[in-house]
Amino acid sequence: MPAYNHRSRKTTYKSRRRRLRYSDITSVMNSIGTAWVFVLLVIINLDIGGRALFNHPIRGVPEIVALSIVACVFLQLAHTLKVGRLTRSDIVLNWLARKNPGLEHFLRGIYHLIGAVILIILFNASLPLFTKAWRLDVYVGAEGDFMAPVWPVKLIILIGCMAAAIQFMLMAYADFRSMGGQRLSQSKTGGGSS
Repeated sequence: MPAYNHRSRKTTYKSRRRRLRYSDITSVMNSIGTAWVFVLLVIINLDIGGRALFNHPIRGVPEIVALSIVACVFLQLAHTLKVGRLTRSDIVLNWLARKNPGLEHFLRGIYHLIGAVILIILFNASLPLFTKAWRLDVYVGAEGDFMAPVWPVKLIILIGCMAAAIQFMLMAYADFRSMGGQRLSQSKTGGGSS
């Protein structure tokens, strides 16, 4: 008996590890984005202080900020979607949730599938930009003053698009599965009257 419990615990732990792996990736990406926002805050304040106090700004701050804002958005996109913080209007869906939960789950699933398709299109449009920046070694800034490569940000855009597309697909799957569960429970409770 103890051996059976040990194996089942081990199997449960492994399956839980597999399920949490994607969630952990999006959380780590979000944490990196949050930490980078803090780094940007420090850099911007040091630049302002250097200008005001010593008449000597930090080189490349505008370029770093311009690249970093895009990178932070794509690093945090999947996690923002996962925790339900992506901006959208839920007035009609919330009303439908009370009136017809199955239709509400169906429409949410369609919404999430469209989001996944849009991010896959964005991934495909961004891939040539990444390869071009990588091959040609594209930089921002001025030579001899400050130069930063563009390809890391283009890579972050690709990773963020793929992570958010996966998150959209997972949410669409959950919505369609909930819709099926809703139909099953309705047929069990009200199947005799029809």
